[in-house]
Amino acid sequence: AWGGPKNAVKFQSLQDWTKNENKGIKYYSGTAAYTKFFDLPSKNQSTTGLLLDLGTVNHIARVKINDVTLGVVWTAPWTIKIPAKLLKAKNNKIEIEVTNVWANRLIGDEQEPADMEWLPGHMNSGSFLKQFPDWFLNNTSRPSKGRYTFTTWNYFTKDSALIPSGLIGPVRIMDEK
Repeated sequence: AWGGPKNAVKFQSLQDWTKNENKGIKYYSGTAAYTKFFDLPSKNQSTTGLLLDLGTVNHIARVKINDVTLGVVWTAPWTIKIPAKLLKAKNNKIEIEVTNVWANRLIGDEQEPADMEWLPGHMNSGSFLKQFPDWFLNNTSRPSKGRYTFTTWNYFTKDSALIPSGLIGPVRIMDEK
């Protein structure tokens, strides 16, 4: 509903969303779910003392394995304990929901034609809304169909750098040390 892909997208490898050619991914702000099935390597059959290492996450992740929520990670080292006996030898399901910040959607909207007037902010920082536009006040359709957000202060331009987003990885199961 906010400019993201309408259908599920299959990534061949983990990547920064901002590097994607699809504008719905490149400028996406929100939560995306990653799902994968895996078998436990025979050397880890004991399933005790294991950690899930997510590598790098931009910016917060909720982790589930075999429909059991393990928790949320929001800072390095991006690891979470895997409870004993949660993993099976075969057909484990991992779900990682990653949520990024709002900035990329705001920057993506700036790629579209303006449909409101801005005035320069103080000390050359951002801009503020001059007045509420008629389409907003009258609850009518927005003239710029490619814009999804509305704010009264804007720190971004169409040339602002995108904020790295998504599950970057590598994701791996490690022995706890």
